[in-house]
Amino acid sequence: METIFHIPHSSTYIPEEYLSEYSLSIEELKQEANLMCDNRTNEMIEGLIFPYSRLFCDVERFDSDKEIMNSVGMGVLYTKTHDSKTLRESPSKNIMNFYYQHHNKFNEFVAEKLKHNDEILIVDLHSYSKEALSYELFKIKQRPEICIGLNERFNKLLLEKLIYKIKDFNYTYAINEPFIGSLLPSNYINDERVHGIMIEIRKDVYDTSEKFEKIKDFLKWLKEL
Repeated sequence: METIFHIPHSSTYIPEEYLSEYSLSIEELKQEANLMCDNRTNEMIEGLIFPYSRLFCDVERFDSDKEIMNSVGMGVLYTKTHDSKTLRESPSKNIMNFYYQHHNKFNEFVAEKLKHNDEILIVDLHSYSKEALSYELFKIKQRPEICIGLNERFNKLLLEKLIYKIKDFNYTYAINEPFIGSLLPSNYINDERVHGIMIEIRKDVYDTSEKFEKIKDFLKWLKEL
């Protein structure tokens, strides 16, 4: 089984030609982008990275009226900040091209890996703050050092191995708390060969050089699983 890391929220970059669409000042926008960024996740392990800020386009959201985060202005194209201020009012429709291009790349990447592997594990890698931000829908849930996100279809043996290793690294964990589920590429949602799991790392878990190296070691083990 080969492991692929998907890293969608590690960037703060917003293309300059779109900056005029935002209601915030440049400094406020930088602060919001940094706050919402999964800081340094792109440095933890090699993976498929979305090179733009989630404030520009969030490839983790579903392009659907059923997307739960639409209710707080944080669907694919955010219109609200983490604390419900106006981020932008009318995002350019062509930004959706960035969304589709990334998901096409994701599907193609997995298709290529399946030519040489019977099974693929996709690890959706994120980080989150120790204290709940205003926009979060499930503020009363646990906020462990590592949140494991699972869909209805998950590999129980992989989960058992993962939990054993988390305990071995002396991290606390919870399943689907405070965040739920894991992204799978659209062409492989029901493909039994493709497994998915989300790893959300609490930001204080890697806020020193020593802690950062430890989480890198943990993810290296996961890649070699």
